[in-house]
Amino acid sequence: MSLRQQRGVGLIEVLVAMLILSVAILGFVALQVRATVATEEALKRSDALILLNGLAEKIRLNSQADYRVAIPKTQPHCATTHNCQPHEQALLDLYQQQQLANSKLIQLGVSDCPNTSVQQSRLCLIAAWNETQPIVAARHVSQRCLNDNGTQQDSIAADAGKYADNPDCLVLEAY
Repeated sequence: MSLRQQRGVGLIEVLVAMLILSVAILGFVALQVRATVATEEALKRSDALILLNGLAEKIRLNSQADYRVAIPKTQPHCATTHNCQPHEQALLDLYQQQQLANSKLIQLGVSDCPNTSVQQSRLCLIAAWNETQPIVAARHVSQRCLNDNGTQQDSIAADAGKYADNPDCLVLEAY
């Protein structure tokens, strides 16, 4: 082969090498983005777990109160009097935990856990973020944390009480 026939071959080799290198760099960038998303998710789950454990401890300390109430939007009055009845203390606990959760962009919810007996009732403490709501909802409802039994007779299924599809939430059962 003469030198004249080899003209441009080096340029093609460089172009192919640059193409392979650019695909490798794009793969690395995609991996870095995925690692960042996973780190953010882990931080949200860690914050949510700390909040839910704190609320569970408050529930254990104030076992006479019912925490299955709407979380108040304003601070309960007993916060300033320091003389709270159990129900008022529950409202204050919920309010304070939600204020902490708000700083982390997390919403809290408390409800009865699905598929538990009357003899051993459990509360589901729910922390949700992004578009997920911290509630137990009817089956196949998107953006809810847990699927429940639904309202139809034939809807009692194996997925009752399971996480809904793709939720951004965490559930902690409290006794």
